[in-house]
Amino acid sequence: MNTLFLRLTIALYSIGLLHSFLTIVTRKKTLFRVALAGIGLGFISHALSIIFAWIELDHPPITDNHGALSFFAFVIVLAFLVSYARYRLESLSVFVFPLVFILTLAANLISSPNAARHELLRSLWFYIHIPTTFLGYAAFFVAFSAGIMYLIQERELKRKRPQAFYYRLPSLEICDDLGYRSLSVGFPLLTVGIVAGALWASRSLTQPWGGDPKIIWSLITWLVYAVLIHYRLSAGLRGRRAAMMSILGFVIVLLTFLGTRHQGSAHSFIQQ
Repeated sequence: MNTLFLRLTIALYSIGLLHSFLTIVTRKKTLFRVALAGIGLGFISHALSIIFAWIELDHPPITDNHGALSFFAFVIVLAFLVSYARYRLESLSVFVFPLVFILTLAANLISSPNAARHELLRSLWFYIHIPTTFLGYAAFFVAFSAGIMYLIQERELKRKRPQAFYYRLPSLEICDDLGYRSLSVGFPLLTVGIVAGALWASRSLTQPWGGDPKIIWSLITWLVYAVLIHYRLSAGLRGRRAAMMSILGFVIVLLTFLGTRHQGSAHSFIQQ
């Protein structure tokens, strides 16, 4: 059942992909309401897919590449829906919809394991570590998208004759506020995820894990966002520099999530 619902999810998310493509090509808001409905229904179908996978595996389906990609797409859609409910930014969908379609499609192409749960995963700390980390990453993606929109809008404002994007994007103030609020949500979630992961590793892993590439990059990610949050609060860092740091931060998130998955990580048993 989980495979059936996941494929239904892909079909519904493809409407969002079509909307993003047509919006970029025509530079007009195309099929947004239809795409939003598709994403909403896809989110429900996605949730059912995860629930059925949980029932079939007898543990949360977040411990392998298939489950990780699917869950990452799921929380990004959740972050978008929350952001849209607050800001009504249709332009944010152009960044979100293609990514969630690609992640969900990739999850579907990777076979779901049927093996029993690994003994090391029988820990509450692990199941706090994974969801909070992914939720933090999803919030950072929203901040990344806000940073991209800020830079595009800033460039358009400098033109004597702004192009169509100027009229499709939110103001610089809204972009900056969305980025800041997303960081304010994502950073505590990432912090909880890293602490829970450290507690899980210290109690469950017998091998040295301090030099794990994924752990090192996770700490680098945390440090980058800690510096960004610090300067936003203490020095009033805003605008272009804040947008660029949000973009840089999410690039590091991608390196952490994708670039270290096969580098002898202590997480390697999860990635099988």
